[in-house]
Amino acid sequence: MRSSSFLNINGDKKQNKIQLFYYLILNLIQNLSLTLSFKRFNYLKLENKYKNFKFNNQHSISRKLCTLFWRNLNWNAIVKVIGKLDVLELGPGSGEYFKNDVSIKDRFIKKYNGYDVIRNARWRKFKSKKLHFNVFDGKNFKKTLRKSNNLIISQSCLEHVKYDLKFFDDVKKLSKKNKKKILLIHCLPSPFCLFTYLAHGFRQYNTENLNKISSVIGNSNLYVIKLGNLNLNIEHLKKTTFPLIFKNKNLMKNQKKTYYNSLNKKILKNSKSSLFFSSFIVLVGFVNFSELEKEKLLNKFYI
Repeated sequence: MRSSSFLNINGDKKQNKIQLFYYLILNLIQNLSLTLSFKRFNYLKLENKYKNFKFNNQHSISRKLCTLFWRNLNWNAIVKVIGKLDVLELGPGSGEYFKNDVSIKDRFIKKYNGYDVIRNARWRKFKSKKLHFNVFDGKNFKKTLRKSNNLIISQSCLEHVKYDLKFFDDVKKLSKKNKKKILLIHCLPSPFCLFTYLAHGFRQYNTENLNKISSVIGNSNLYVIKLGNLNLNIEHLKKTTFPLIFKNKNLMKNQKKTYYNSLNKKILKNSKSSLFFSSFIVLVGFVNFSELEKEKLLNKFYI
């Protein structure tokens, strides 16, 4: 099987009301039933060290949560275990999010290659001796992978990839050849994102989707971090999803400072949640790590 989903309806394509109804109902049934599957991966908690954080209030709640995750990573400790970073990013868009929000310090980066299906004019702004951007067809992952890669990341990308399991399988095949330690970090939509983002990509990642990925890279090598909760999802529904449906407006981008201050405090708190009701999730995979190396890195994963 090359996809982690039983159903592969592309929500990114323009759909009529009947097609949209099928997408929502079938994915809802799939997410409700398969989230109840017995998990074969591990959970890892986000340890937020920031009491105050300057969020971009033009970003969605899930994007803010992901930014908070990226900024809490201990890149110094990661580099000590896997070496200077040879980064592959799938779906970098303009490259701005990697540069400004993932925000890895230049001294930790050996090389970065971003691959997207669409060429972006802003790549010229961020391109440098270390940073390169390329176009690919969204299917031929072997073209994107290099023997030197030791960090493979994506931000809200893999849900748009029909054959996501093929990607992980290609990474596994590469790892057998180069024997390098490879750290995988992918921010993905949770099952509840079906309600907050509606028809978006091929899937939301439920327990069984994640189990299938863990079966490729090893059950003990896959960790999932749950970001956000039902209360934050309700805020997204009220300020973004419903206004876009009924008024074609995203009200989240035009709120008072007091609202943003209150919302951002809730984001910083990151209260507990189930997988289904989380706002977004992060997949962290360890390839070619010994148990001792993995434990060492997990102990110092956050700043």
